[in-house]
Amino acid sequence: MNVRRGNMWKLLRAAWLFHHIGIDATSLLFSDEVDLENLMMAKQLSILVVGQDVLRTNGEVGSQCTILTDNYCEDAYDLLQIPVLKNLLLAGILLDTRNLNASAKLSMARDAEAVQLLLVGSAPNHRNTLFDQLMQDQRDNSFFEALRHNYGKPPNENGRDSGVLVEHTVLERKSTSISRNEAITQNAYRNSNDVKSAKPSRVSPKSAIIEVQGPQ
Repeated sequence: MNVRRGNMWKLLRAAWLFHHIGIDATSLLFSDEVDLENLMMAKQLSILVVGQDVLRTNGEVGSQCTILTDNYCEDAYDLLQIPVLKNLLLAGILLDTRNLNASAKLSMARDAEAVQLLLVGSAPNHRNTLFDQLMQDQRDNSFFEALRHNYGKPPNENGRDSGVLVEHTVLERKSTSISRNEAITQNAYRNSNDVKSAKPSRVSPKSAIIEVQGPQ
């Protein structure tokens, strides 16, 4: 994986996909776990970079996973019989094309053909079931336990990158912020009444200050 293991906390959709598909994330190698420099100097490693030059869509497909599926069909069809690989490719196509949603103007005929190929041997409603599961809230306790087990503590718990927060932490902060804002509003209301009872005053609209609470 061309990321550090701990960075998977920032890639929750990918982590959720691995968790749901059943990939053993502890068996994956991440960039911070391989001494690339020494391996290359010892001529024990060669790197092939696959990018847009190989997986160029040219507007013909909505997902690069469709191109991968086509390549597997031509060069390594046996690999498409592996359930985990089939589901990974299928999930990629469904997410990229919003479950082959024609109104999204993303899916093409080749995407639909690849989906049909990957669905061979699956339950009749597997496509919709998989897409719904991939889009559902990623907040169950078993998922967060798996995150800790597979990728270590979240960055904010290690004192780094405190802006990266898991969902339940965000919800807690929102709740705290709402309570604090309610207290400020109540105090402001009481202070306003005290001022009005002591001495009436007019406030120019130009001098009014509006506090906008943005998303956490």
